Amino acid sequence: MQSQNFEPLPWSIKYIAGVLAAVELLLSASDAGWLPNPYLRQSAFLYAALWPDLAQGNWGGIYPGQGYVMLLSHAFLHGSLSHMALNTVIILALGKRLGAVLSNGQLLLLYGASAVAGGALFVLLSRESGPMIGASGAAFGFFGIWKYFEFAARRRMGLSLMPIWQFIGVLALLNVAMWYLLDGGLAWEAHLGGFLAGWLLGTVFARGSGQAGRGPRR
Repeated sequence: MQSQNFEPLPWSIKYIAGVLAAVELLLSASDAGWLPNPYLRQSAFLYAALWPDLAQGNWGGIYPGQGYVMLLSHAFLHGSLSHMALNTVIILALGKRLGAVLSNGQLLLLYGASAVAGGALFVLLSRESGPMIGASGAAFGFFGIWKYFEFAARRRMGLSLMPIWQFIGVLALLNVAMWYLLDGGLAWEAHLGGFLAGWLLGTVFARGSGQAGRGPRR
């Protein structure tokens, strides 16, 4: 019997998924009244969500440096189990695929940089004053680097780049549709920032490893 190739899930992706799940389970337990503090989610949002008003200097924050910390910390908070599960599934699926060409350190950097870029672009473009939470900006960073590697590989082999532009177009249309369905409750700015960060990191990682044009294994 022939053994099948099996790509293990990188430990960095397990770590990210584990932290996201642990945080949300703790907050959900608080919401359900299973913990002494039933307002843990509200406290977590106050301390770690991304607040555009704070970034714009409209209030001073609760602790020193909160305006910088929140650019990353917001990516570990979610509004519900389903919200967390959706982002985590994307990160698990793409993280396993990207693990064929990226190191654990690069995957962790990808998550953090995409989250920060998504948060920064949200602050720059959004007119919202309420908090922004979720790992979707980081998840879109995984989309961005995945598509960059495919873009580089297709260009190197002289193949049409149309599938790349079609995918990006569909992703943009889905964001528009979800923005309307959620009555403006979708942080598309964070998605765009995360995607761009992932794409740019793809150019850096590919050049640094000499693997430009090599795409993730399928």
